[in-house]
Amino acid sequence: MLRSEGFRKYFRNTSWLFLERMVRLVVVLVTGIYVARYLGDSLFGQLNYATGFVGLFFALTTMGLDEIVVRDLVKHPQRRDELLGTSAVIKFGGSLLLVLLVLAATLLKDMDGLTASLVVVIAAAELLRPFSVIDFHFMAQVKADRAVRVQMAQVLVSAGFKFLLIGLQAPLIWFAWTYVLETLVLSVGYVVAYARDGATVRAWRYTREMAGYLLGQSWPLVIYGMALYVQAKIDQVMLGDMLGSRMGEEAGYAEVGQYSVALKMIEAMGFLPVIVQKSLAPAITRAKAEDPAKYADRLLNLYRLMFLMFLVTSIPLYLLAEPMVVLLYGEEFRPAGYLLGLFAIRLFFTNMGVAKASFITNESLFKYSLFTALVGAVLNITMNYFLIPPLKAIGAIWATIGSFLVSIFLLDLLFRGTRANFGWMMKGIATFWRFHRAG
Repeated sequence: MLRSEGFRKYFRNTSWLFLERMVRLVVVLVTGIYVARYLGDSLFGQLNYATGFVGLFFALTTMGLDEIVVRDLVKHPQRRDELLGTSAVIKFGGSLLLVLLVLAATLLKDMDGLTASLVVVIAAAELLRPFSVIDFHFMAQVKADRAVRVQMAQVLVSAGFKFLLIGLQAPLIWFAWTYVLETLVLSVGYVVAYARDGATVRAWRYTREMAGYLLGQSWPLVIYGMALYVQAKIDQVMLGDMLGSRMGEEAGYAEVGQYSVALKMIEAMGFLPVIVQKSLAPAITRAKAEDPAKYADRLLNLYRLMFLMFLVTSIPLYLLAEPMVVLLYGEEFRPAGYLLGLFAIRLFFTNMGVAKASFITNESLFKYSLFTALVGAVLNITMNYFLIPPLKAIGAIWATIGSFLVSIFLLDLLFRGTRANFGWMMKGIATFWRFHRAG
């Protein structure tokens, strides 16, 4: 099997995806350090407030189409132009709706001129996002190398532009234009790569029937995506709004800046559990079809592995977070080091949530997943409202941890079909050292 053409093809595809994630991780982390040191905590926080505010609406750009279109391109390659053309139009409509909603929200919130400008520029970048549907074509064809080359070019151009801005001592607004440059490079790169693959965007076509079909399939994923983006981005927005009204805008943005530094570092560690889960997913799916006992055993081993990864990562991070942040970002960001230590606790919930995706997928519990995402988002907002005023960024972290505790663990106890999974998670945590070969 290892020598088969099919294995080599998928291994090569996965290797390119892994390479892109590693390059992006290193380049984004390094440029983020220099940008944060240049801007300082207040301006860096203002920029991240703007990206977080626009991020609340990012699900409108994806429109839940990614996996659906890739699936249908594999099943019906002859309908490629109709699938890509229609999904591009839907994505453009979603991007246009995002811009309109962001503009309306900016006016309603009566933002200051600079913050409003940052938000509008970042939102406008999403209008170029429809060309990203070309990535679906490469995913369906198992040609990740084409898309990865474009994505790495985007990362490197973006990094170079940011270093140029730092060298020129550019004002804050120019860092928002980086997002426009990123989407422009990505769009042009995709079009060129698509042409080199022997295709052309001029052949794309939109049909009302295909649009109805895709939207009928994707609307639950749009709601699910909105809930996830809210849970991921609302902390930065609520920190800026609630603390800005009590302490002044500059102090509020400074707190967002400290929080954002810690958040970006913890997010950089999130790719490895995802890769592990995706690598083991086929084996778990096969076990589901073959033997319930083997299926349960493999899920249990996955939870054990995720908890072990949490321990290996979080304990050193908790102990070294503050000196590490000071070394990389400077003394001004020392408070972010303490926040990063607390974020290490959150890794437990994110690792287990990533592993739980295998259970959700194999049991087809997508409506339940939507329900947990909505509950998590509402709970996160509610806890932020009560915890941010007294605890500031620390309160936002505890709100996230509390919402994850409920959405990932406790809700499983309420439904008969998910109680077994709660038991597997608890057993995996309690026996994380007992790895064995399943069946």
